[in-house]
Formats: sequence, structure tokens, C-alpha cells
Amino acid sequence: MLTVVGAGISGIACAAAAVERGVPVRILDRGRAIGGRMASRTLRDTGTAYDGHIVDIGASYFTARHPDFVAAVDSLTQQGVVRPWTDAFHVAGPDGISGVRSGPMRYAAPGGLRSVVQSLGEAAGLTVASGVDVTSVTHDSGLLVDGEPADAVAVCMPSPQAQRICSWLPASPLLWEPVIAVTMVFDQRSWQEIDGVFVNDHPTITWIADDGARRGDFAPVLVSHMSPVASALHLDNPTQAIAPVVAATQRVLGIKDLPTFVDAHRWTYAKPAGALPEPYWLDESLPVGVAGDAWADGPRVESAWLSGSALGMALAARLGH
Repeated sequence: MLTVVGAGISGIACAAAAVERGVPVRILDRGRAIGGRMASRTLRDTGTAYDGHIVDIGASYFTARHPDFVAAVDSLTQQGVVRPWTDAFHVAGPDGISGVRSGPMRYAAPGGLRSVVQSLGEAAGLTVASGVDVTSVTHDSGLLVDGEPADAVAVCMPSPQAQRICSWLPASPLLWEPVIAVTMVFDQRSWQEIDGVFVNDHPTITWIADDGARRGDFAPVLVSHMSPVASALHLDNPTQAIAPVVAATQRVLGIKDLPTFVDAHRWTYAKPAGALPEPYWLDESLPVGVAGDAWADGPRVESAWLSGSALGMALAARLGH
């Protein structure tokens, strides 16, 4: 049996690839719901008319370039799980919006990006044991995950977390950036039409997503990402990030109203500051590997999926499938 630790998109892709090749799989995840950093939450008790709105508080969107991932996204699009969102975001400086930047098509999900991971898992017939906080992967007396035997192990999470539970893994050369995501719910929309804004040269924020535009219901909901340096200063108390992030968002978008509801979510390991070209790491002698968005020329959602899929195939081959 292959044990997959982590049920983000790389872990689900890894498990799906292994199952397709006839390998039995168990998936362990510490979260209450699968998705990892493709996290979504349903707004509750906001004091506004927008309770029930689903907001993305992790990854903001994804792109698709590799033919295999394009095929998966096309299938999800046909099912209504994802939709093409936009190929142009605004750009801004500290004092406001300065233009528009075109790029590849970005995809969003009406049910939140977590639903993408859920749908991929359901399509593969996967079951996840949630709320399981794995603390150790050892190999001194057989391959063990928290003392339970495993034929193979895939660790699908940021490398600092992987190394904590699997101390004999090689140290990653990559640094990981933190992000604090601040959700703001307003009584009404009072900013110009946008999808998202890359904020350059700002000490407080780097990105603003119009979550109503992203969702397609145009609720007056914004999500701003604090800069890595500023986020690092507030990791111990993310609520302290709310006031400066709200003020910066107001200035960039020219908003005079204060949000009625705000919330902050901390991502200690939001994304790697770079990427490794290899598709995954696999031990030379043991059927143990690591996958995620730090591999396969990431960091992107697509890279995480490609990395997980490739590791799942490699581990299946190690097990003779």
C-alpha cells in the first residue's frame, strides 16, 4: 500500500496516478477538509447579506499549459467545476492602479478552488482520512508512518513541513515565503471594475483579488495578500495584519468605505521562492518521495499536479505496477 501524506492537489494527483496503476492507497491529511493551500471558506456571521459566499483564501487562480493538465482542466470545465476567469489583471503601485497586464488564461472555481481538489479525488474514487496529523516517517525497522507499516510513502507538502516528519530527507535549497490573506466584505461595491491587481513596490500588499468577480456572483468581497516581509512580522498574531492591509487596499483601489467584516488567514509556507526543475524527489533505495509546487518548474497549481502525478507513477513502478 502507498501512504500519501497530504491531501492538497499534489497529494491527490499522486494518489490518483497510483490507483490508476492498481496500487492501493491511503491518504492522510491534517486538515478538516482536503485542498491544502487551494483553500476556500464559506463566510458565516459576517453581519452582511453575503453569508454563504465562498471565498478563496489560499491560491487565487491557476493556469494550464501542459497537455496533461489541460486535459484535466477541460474535463473539470465541462463538469462546471472550473471556469475560465480572465487573461488580464490590473497592475498598481503604492498610490493606485496604473494599467493592465495581459497573460495566460486564469481559471477560477464557482465552488472555490478547494472544489477542484475534491472533484479530482472523487473522480479517482479516493478516500481521505482527515484530521490526521502525521508526525513521523521512519525507515530504521521497515518503512513506518507514525508506527504503521507502509510499502511506499509520498510526502506531498512544503519541504519544511516534510522535513519535520521525515528528518532524513535532504535539505531543500529553496526558501519559503509566508503570506497573510485578509478577506474583506463590504456592504456594496465601490471600486472600479477589476478581476485582480498585482501591487508592485508596496511594503504591505502584493495582490488584491476581487472575489466576487472571481466567483462570478460579484459580491463585494476582496482578498488581499500581505507581502512576505510584512507577513513574517505578523505570523504570531495575524489579526494585527488586518488594519494595515485594509488601509493599503483602500488606497490602491480608491475605496473610502470600511469593510463590515474582515478576517485574516496565515500561511506560514505559502509558496517557494523559486522552483526545482526535477518533477519530484525520490529516494534512491527506498520507495519514498516528495512532490509539490516546489518541483516541476513551479510554483504553480499546475506544477503541483504534475509533480504529484509523476511521483505517483514512479512509486507505482517501484512497487512493480
